[in-house]
Amino acid sequence: MLKRKTVQIGDVFQVLTSEGVCYGLVTHTHPKWKFVVAIFREFFTEPPIDFSTVVSKEPQFISTFLVQDAVKQGLVNLVANVPIPSHLSAFPTFRSTNNLKGDDTMWFFWSGDKQWKVQRPLTEEEKKYPKGPSLPSAPLLVERIEKDYRVERDYI
Repeated sequence: MLKRKTVQIGDVFQVLTSEGVCYGLVTHTHPKWKFVVAIFREFFTEPPIDFSTVVSKEPQFISTFLVQDAVKQGLVNLVANVPIPSHLSAFPTFRSTNNLKGDDTMWFFWSGDKQWKVQRPLTEEEKKYPKGPSLPSAPLLVERIEKDYRVERDYI
């Protein structure tokens, strides 16, 4: 467990769920949305020997999250700091919509510094983009892990 309480890029944090312990990784920061995290749905009964191996896999989902607040409140604990894997190094593109009208749906995309919109169905690749940005609470983050939330399956 890390002794510091200030969150940094590369920090791995422990998430306690009803199914066991899993981990998240802080991949990016943003002035408005604070932290981007990748959540890994692999449950452990003992801490892994190498956290780099845990975060080298495909995450269950990516989200913005006020991880610093969750650490201060004792809702999650920082356990390690590792290099960001190459498949998570680029700032993710988020997607959202404010209407659902089939083929006429307007989709908004945001990649940290650029924003754009399209009015058409999502491509298969775009369905994998994280929703948001939004700031889920720690309990909602746990609920998503426990219910095996997948953005590509639950894309709307």
